[in-house]
Amino acid sequence: MTDFISQKTIKLKLHDGWKGVAAEKWSDFIFEPNSLTEKTNQTFKSENGNVTALKQIECRGEKHFVVVKKIVSRNGVRAFVDLLRTSKSLRNFKLAILLNQNGIEAAEPVAALWHNTQGNIYVTEYIRDSLNLYEIAFGKNREILDNFSARKAVIIQVAELLAKLHKANFWHRDPKAGNFIAFKKDNTYKVKLIDMDGIKQNLFDCGENRVKTLSKLAQTLTRFKTVNFADLYRGFKIYCRAMDINDAEAKELFRKVERETVTLRLLTAIEDSKKFK
Repeated sequence: MTDFISQKTIKLKLHDGWKGVAAEKWSDFIFEPNSLTEKTNQTFKSENGNVTALKQIECRGEKHFVVVKKIVSRNGVRAFVDLLRTSKSLRNFKLAILLNQNGIEAAEPVAALWHNTQGNIYVTEYIRDSLNLYEIAFGKNREILDNFSARKAVIIQVAELLAKLHKANFWHRDPKAGNFIAFKKDNTYKVKLIDMDGIKQNLFDCGENRVKTLSKLAQTLTRFKTVNFADLYRGFKIYCRAMDINDAEAKELFRKVERETVTLRLLTAIEDSKKFK
């Protein structure tokens, strides 16, 4: 994260071995590590002690909703490796700042808290009435599915976001539809990234990593009947224009993405079939 440009952050005064930082405008809110994932307003995901939830925090009578993601400490050799690295919550906090400073829309980072044995807590803004792309594909926002202008706006936002990510020399290892949210602002749909875990800097084959990002997202969306080939191809063309990819290069890139997408879909179908044996 050598290109990280410092945004003013405040060290949090925490107890019991916890350390943390918060964005300046959030620094006066109450961040009590042991209660951030208790009595939450809504649980988005909970697995093996890792929790992502909606939480209301307050400061001097002012209350705000935030998204809290707690990741428990790993065991064995992995725990030792984690001790030698910057905590995951702080890495995500810095990365989100860096992305937004580069015009890459990501959920605003609120705070990062970490403990050597109790894990990491990453806190971000909560955007009301937002839905991830999975939820939209399931039909929870009929306007986006039924209104061509709204549908096109979301496709453009996703395609241009990925292009900005790749132009800034980043790629996404796990660009699932659930890692993008869409919401309405000033009567127009906007899209943001909400999970920093899979975003990495391109150190080796940029072209191959771009294929992986595009095909993984396509694979997760083509499982839904509400998403058609025209949607994906339109998004691909917008991405290529934003990346200044000429027609000949675009055709070759599309063939690679198509092959990788089909492979991923087959692997997913095989894995799904095993679950029912």
